[in-house]
Amino acid sequence: MLSWRRCVCKAMSASLLWLGAGQVLAHPHIWIDSYYQVNLTTPAIQTVDAYWKFDVFSSLDMLMEFDKNADGQLLGAEKATAAKAMTNLAQYQYFLRLQVDGREIQPADVQVVDVGVVDQAMTVRLGIVLPETVDLQQSTFRMGFGDRENYFALVTPDEGLIKLTGMMAETCTPAEQEADEFYMEGWVDLHCDT
Repeated sequence: MLSWRRCVCKAMSASLLWLGAGQVLAHPHIWIDSYYQVNLTTPAIQTVDAYWKFDVFSSLDMLMEFDKNADGQLLGAEKATAAKAMTNLAQYQYFLRLQVDGREIQPADVQVVDVGVVDQAMTVRLGIVLPETVDLQQSTFRMGFGDRENYFALVTPDEGLIKLTGMMAETCTPAEQEADEFYMEGWVDLHCDT
């Protein structure tokens, strides 16, 4: 029984790391609570953060791979190894879906800023640099997550798809929208008052 469990765990970890076999599957196998955080010290933004929290089952499988001392945490070299493994998701643009006034944009850069463990769940923070400055008083910035391959389900947490911080956060209105795309749970539109 133990050897079977290890094989399943290795296969699950390998799926996340390399995503080779996942593309042919017809339904999600890994669930990720995902949201954006926007710091609004001014209405013109060029960076946003994305946060992920993996489902506990997938997290346990990944921890077996990365948490070498089995202490339930990722520290030092363990954290670095896990962060490097997450960069394999760059080939899927980290499942980010971004639009400015209905026009799709691709980030200029995405970095895995941090990985960790919260309540036995793997967490990831992505730092996103936009290809252009977006003035939220002039434009609507739309954010969402989705995996067109349908291997990862990117789920909106109960708290919503966006968290706003900064002095201008109260002047901006996020509006959650349903997604027409089958692989997405929803969008959030962000615009600030003048």
